[in-house]
Amino acid sequence: MAITAADVQAKRMESFGEGEFFEIEDVELDGYTYKAYKHAPKTVIDILQNARNHGDIEFIVYEDERYTYDRFYAVVDAMAASLQNDFGIGKGDRVAIAMRNCPEWSISYTAATLIGAVVVPVNSWGKSEELQYAITDSGSSLLICDPSRYKLIQDANLGVKVIVAAADADADLAEGVARFEQVVAAGEGKPYQVVDASPEDHCVILYTSGSTGFPKGVVHHHMAIAQSLFNMMWLGFLVMGLEGPRKFKGGAERETPLLTVPLFHATGLLSGFYLPLSTGQKVVMMYKWDSIKALELIQREKVTSLASVPAIIQDFLSQPNFDDYDTSSLIRVSAAGAATPAGLPELIQEKTGKPSRSAGYGMTETVAVGSTMSGVIFDLKPEASGIVSPIMQMRSVDPEGNILPQGVPGEIEFYGVCVTPGYWEKPEANAQTFVDGRWLKTGDVGMVDDEGFVHITGRIKEIVIRGGENIYPGEIEHAAYELDKVHEVVVFGEPDEAMGEEMVMMVYPRPGMSLDEDELRDFLKQRLASYKVPKTIMFSDTPLPRNASEKLHKLKAREKYLEEKQATA
Repeated sequence: MAITAADVQAKRMESFGEGEFFEIEDVELDGYTYKAYKHAPKTVIDILQNARNHGDIEFIVYEDERYTYDRFYAVVDAMAASLQNDFGIGKGDRVAIAMRNCPEWSISYTAATLIGAVVVPVNSWGKSEELQYAITDSGSSLLICDPSRYKLIQDANLGVKVIVAAADADADLAEGVARFEQVVAAGEGKPYQVVDASPEDHCVILYTSGSTGFPKGVVHHHMAIAQSLFNMMWLGFLVMGLEGPRKFKGGAERETPLLTVPLFHATGLLSGFYLPLSTGQKVVMMYKWDSIKALELIQREKVTSLASVPAIIQDFLSQPNFDDYDTSSLIRVSAAGAATPAGLPELIQEKTGKPSRSAGYGMTETVAVGSTMSGVIFDLKPEASGIVSPIMQMRSVDPEGNILPQGVPGEIEFYGVCVTPGYWEKPEANAQTFVDGRWLKTGDVGMVDDEGFVHITGRIKEIVIRGGENIYPGEIEHAAYELDKVHEVVVFGEPDEAMGEEMVMMVYPRPGMSLDEDELRDFLKQRLASYKVPKTIMFSDTPLPRNASEKLHKLKAREKYLEEKQATA
């Protein structure tokens, strides 16, 4: 018997009812009442300490290194002792981490959190001024970084202590700069005090990957992280209740995710660190994303799940020699963090043999909680962004702030226990972002349909107003992705004297395929009203720009277009 949307909603309501493991209760936080999972851990400390019980099974695989849980925590404890006793880090102190994904990142994060620090994961792809800004803006007293990030700040007078990880023995480090391995060695066998944390205590400041100006620091409580983790577990429970458990295959014997998104990102932190840590999984890390290397690792380590933004998943599945590798162990493939291009769900199924596919919608400001779906729920509406989380309220409003009926697109607003209490020391931004108490304005356009599925159609700031008509670029991009020859596409507006704005489409064709403007334009005319077909179509011979979250970066694409337009004027 086929699963219906009504079945999903009935099972959803049942899953968090009274007496269930994922039971929902009302909690008070910062003077507001929220829905929360009753049996979730109360603090991040609970999560980190409970994971010690996984013992001597493998936790992290990175390059030629392998860490069991026991080895990981041995290094964490030594690091925590040094940070507390030698560096004077205490409850509430900010500790910045600026590194590529690596074991030292996870070790530093865990050690600093256990002694009560508020960890500040910094965009490791940022330029010198961005790195310096995050350290200064957060008021961090310690920076733990890799050699590449150290070079970006070594000449700056930031007034912070610095620990450098994975530095060569002959690396030129300034006086007073400590080496990671020396800090760990100094703390071996020494005691330290694990912090007595409360659910409302701050534990992390995540910087946004905004496309304009400097990013803002998004503050989160212990409770928000714990609830977000439990929300990921809830989805797995819900799907299993609808379709039954998924069996390992292709030689896999345990859950083994391949970490493809940065740990400094909310999705990476939750799905690439907290979830595997709490459930005893083995995490395979990469020095940097490379599709061929990923295929090699999936084959060697029997990777079971791959989750990333749609651009990465599409690039991975489109590799010409994909079929030369054994990817039969994959049972889950997830594309989230941006709108899912048309054709990607089918490509996932074609290349990986009907895995459990996933999608979702959330923000740094909500610790990635919003809407989500996988397995049979995804199969019902692959073009959607999931069903609303039990611990999140969602509504759509018009430009005047009036609440719209269900099914009518408008700006999405969130209210929930995982919503940030605010941006770090940014009262003006907070005033602009929160309405009606604690409702968070997202800047995203979307709606919840009559069957409870969320649909995201674009960004408020990206709406193109052409001759008085509002056009959502997401709709145009979605139509373009239906053409197999389109690999990446972004649509944006440019000023026009006659119409106010006209649309520009920038396209990166699928490698090995030829595509011209006439073919693409004819294709779009069959699917869109004539006024929605972009006036200008530009082709790129290189992949389109991406931001630190690996999402396509429209602002940089627009800048590239304007530069080339000016050069040919």
